[in-house]
Amino acid sequence: MPRVKANGIEIEYEEFGASQDPLIILIAGFGEQMGGVEFPSDFCQDLSSKGLRVVRFDNRDVGLSTHFTATVSESGIAPYTLVDISDDVVGLVAALGVDATHLVGASMGGYIARWMAIRHPALVRSLSLIMTPRGAKRGTEAHEPAPQALERMLGKAQAGDRKAAITAYVEAWRSYNGPRFPFDETWVRRCGEYTYDRAYDPSGVARQFAAIIHSPELLDAQAGITCPTVVIHGDADPLVGVDHAREIASRISGARLKLIPGMGHEMPRQAWPEFCGAILDIVRLSDREAPS
Repeated sequence: MPRVKANGIEIEYEEFGASQDPLIILIAGFGEQMGGVEFPSDFCQDLSSKGLRVVRFDNRDVGLSTHFTATVSESGIAPYTLVDISDDVVGLVAALGVDATHLVGASMGGYIARWMAIRHPALVRSLSLIMTPRGAKRGTEAHEPAPQALERMLGKAQAGDRKAAITAYVEAWRSYNGPRFPFDETWVRRCGEYTYDRAYDPSGVARQFAAIIHSPELLDAQAGITCPTVVIHGDADPLVGVDHAREIASRISGARLKLIPGMGHEMPRQAWPEFCGAILDIVRLSDREAPS
């Protein structure tokens, strides 16, 4: 896969579709590598078949992008924030040779996408925000995560042998599942095996979590987002409650809200037509609103 230098680090990425088509960058969530549960190849190919140049990549500290060596202190001080990761995406856009891009951010990736849209509005043509928190400081959220789901999420940052790490990955995603779509354990386990064998680094995942905790508050800042935006969320999300989606949509002018009944903190294959439809609609809206 190709690799570029951007914002002082190296970023591993992969492209789908034709280089002349409009660019859309997929930003993964906490601890997730490209090719994992959130943005598998089939999903990327579905989007690219609609006339988009789709790029997915590894965030810093996971996968094959640059890993840091700093240890998170006992007070949780992080060597970077999500704002820094958003600047990684800015550098990736420049390296890909385009003037602007559409962004899709899942969970933590939704924070990163919003910070880029706030700080570099000319670079962002549209936003699709999937199962992402509203952006208040920890402890002030309107909806507290279900204890088991939060515990399983934090388990990603703990060291373990291959079997224990893969089991933790599977159980985390199982705890996020909503009542509507069956949990595909075979598929999730395969993703866990792939990500472990590709680049397992629990200290990097811990640094990402510290970055979430120590990033600036996004709650009020997102009111400055001006590009067409869609907020996609399951109404049975045990990790990031549906009230987060409603508040994000209310704070971004003109944002659309797409709720998927019975879906949890997940991107099940059965819901891909709804995800892709909502993303394509907001991409087309941004094209219609673009200055001629």
